[in-house]
Amino acid sequence: MSRAWTTMLRELNGYFFNPVGYLIAVLLYLYRGVELSAVVETVRDIGGRDVEEFATAYVLQFSSLIMIVLVPPILTMRCFAEERRTGSIEVLLTAPVRNWEVVVGKWAAAFVFFCVLWIPTLGVLWLLTGDSYLATSIPFSPVVAGYLGLVLVGAFALSAGCFFSSLTDNVLLASLSGILFGWGLISLPSFVTPYVDTYAERWPLLESLLAQMNVFAQLTQWFSRGLIDTGHCAFYVTGTAFFLFLTTRSLEARRWR
Repeated sequence: MSRAWTTMLRELNGYFFNPVGYLIAVLLYLYRGVELSAVVETVRDIGGRDVEEFATAYVLQFSSLIMIVLVPPILTMRCFAEERRTGSIEVLLTAPVRNWEVVVGKWAAAFVFFCVLWIPTLGVLWLLTGDSYLATSIPFSPVVAGYLGLVLVGAFALSAGCFFSSLTDNVLLASLSGILFGWGLISLPSFVTPYVDTYAERWPLLESLLAQMNVFAQLTQWFSRGLIDTGHCAFYVTGTAFFLFLTTRSLEARRWR
């Protein structure tokens, strides 16, 4: 585990000294600022009475979905694809470190940096509750549950991004695969569910599986409203572990070529 920790620190250092991460943060918060100004004005117009709805809207803006779909592939696209392209992965595979330690270390670094990108939003929320803006307190549960949902989905998407990066030496292809996965994760279950409902009596298991995979519905109807379902949390934790396992197996397959 100490080697995974060392790998994480090395990769995390690379994230903090890479201008791409800061460019992502600047663009994200510029766009999010425009969104929040409209939300704040709406709350002011109704006299600040519906602060719980404001907390829900604050957590689940469109920029939040951008963070889930676009940011994880950008953070993970170089994890293994760049090393395969340059040939440095051969050195990594022959080093005295287990494959799972490399995978966990790289994923953990991306996960920590992903969480760091969210920290300023908490500061912005605190400022918005001040006398200059809403002058009211915000319900605690929707904020905590909403951020928990976003972090869990992000962890899942990051693990998938690591897996796609381990399959190719093309950074752009790894990134595009991760983006398509994230977009499918958000939109595909909602699109397919109406068609499956027609055959719900014949395929009840498929209907239950699609409901469990409906990330957008879970974020909007559960997490962002302060509701936490352990089944939903277990789905994201299991999915994250599954993709990390696949990534490890992908590296092991390359080791024995």
